[in-house]
Amino acid sequence: MHLSTIRALVGAAALATSALIPLSANAQQAQPAPQAPAQQPPGPGATAKAPIVVVVDVQKILQDSTASKGIQTAVESQRDTYQKEISALEDKLRNGEAELRKQQTVLSPDAFANKRRDFEKQVAEVQRTVQNRKRALDTALNEAMGQVQKNMVEIIADVARTQGANLVLARHQVVLVDTQLDVTDIVLERLNKKLPSVAVSIPKP
Repeated sequence: MHLSTIRALVGAAALATSALIPLSANAQQAQPAPQAPAQQPPGPGATAKAPIVVVVDVQKILQDSTASKGIQTAVESQRDTYQKEISALEDKLRNGEAELRKQQTVLSPDAFANKRRDFEKQVAEVQRTVQNRKRALDTALNEAMGQVQKNMVEIIADVARTQGANLVLARHQVVLVDTQLDVTDIVLERLNKKLPSVAVSIPKP
């Protein structure tokens, strides 16, 4: 392997660092629409109830709730810490590459090959570190936001029952809607009271 290939490996490590992008509630995978309260099927000869609809902006709640904002702040703070760690490792790799390039002309082929292999191991280790840090952040974010989503769905179901609704639609599924049918603000207010914060548990490396 030529030094140009080694430089490419260093570049790969630097590129992998960009995976630690800012994480927010907006970046969550699309969530399924909340389910309406369970209804018993009509008995024989019974007339099906007319739909009574409420609409909820799920993404707004996941983004604007107090708990979600706290989760985002905690994850971004840890991401910044990891980014500094990765940047320091990349600087070390660049210095190691520069030193290896200087030694190429003075070392025997066998000695240079040994140093090159050692350097490649260092590059691979940095790449593993980047992936492990990203995985830890993703896991912490998903687990914390899972608590927010669970409580949100419970509150939506309770609000729907209170208003006699038998059908709940996500706002993004509706083109036009009467504002009186939109219970987003009610759900958000109750969620903030019930779940003001969520502890973010980031696995240690």
